[in-house]
Amino acid sequence: MLKIERENDRFIVSFFEINRLNTTISKIIEKQLVQLLNENGAELLLDLKGIKFIDTSGFNTLHKLQEVSNKYNSRLFLTNVSLEVKELFRLLELEDAFSECMYPGKVAEIVK
Repeated sequence: MLKIERENDRFIVSFFEINRLNTTISKIIEKQLVQLLNENGAELLLDLKGIKFIDTSGFNTLHKLQEVSNKYNSRLFLTNVSLEVKELFRLLELEDAFSECMYPGKVAEIVK
């Protein structure tokens, strides 16, 4: 479901055989990802490659990650965001709320 790689204080998280961030998946991954961001100064690169749909629960999870990131002075990056998911952000008027963590490039470009 999740692949988590660690490089010092940086976590690179990608999805395995998942194309929807929905209620079922969100509740499972939220606890895991919040723990990663609880470390002061941590970076979480959430690779959304292959994710074509995010429901309300999924957006709530992303919002929670953003809140935890701010609380612990950590950084959250959303990478490889598909056109479909970008459109959902736009339709739900969440572009501005996530603009600071939405990275247009690929994980490899951040990891350099």
